[in-house]
Amino acid sequence: MESSKITSKNVSLDSSLLMEMVHAKNKTEAEKTKFVSEQFESVLVKQFLNDALKPMFKGVFNENSEGHRLYRHFFTDALSESIAQGGGFGVSSILQQQLAHPQPTTEESSPKKGD
Repeated sequence: MESSKITSKNVSLDSSLLMEMVHAKNKTEAEKTKFVSEQFESVLVKQFLNDALKPMFKGVFNENSEGHRLYRHFFTDALSESIAQGGGFGVSSILQQQLAHPQPTTEESSPKKGD
């Protein structure tokens, strides 16, 4: 069994689950929007935590080892899941609001000639 490299830019996201949800016929647009926006926030939280937690892991294991990267990856994943369960940073809800009420395009919002 070959272990894959885990880098600081690696963010776990099940793209097959995401595609399945987006193309699901039995889900409403609101449910799809909620799912996708939560996934987006999850990615943002993980990216933020990757950088924010770097100083915390200094001196733990050999910093260039696979064990160190794996431990950091699992720790960051667990922490980001906990943050998401607690409501996250609020990005998901703002994104859902924006997607539910799309802004008019400039053509739609500009007055027509002769009006």
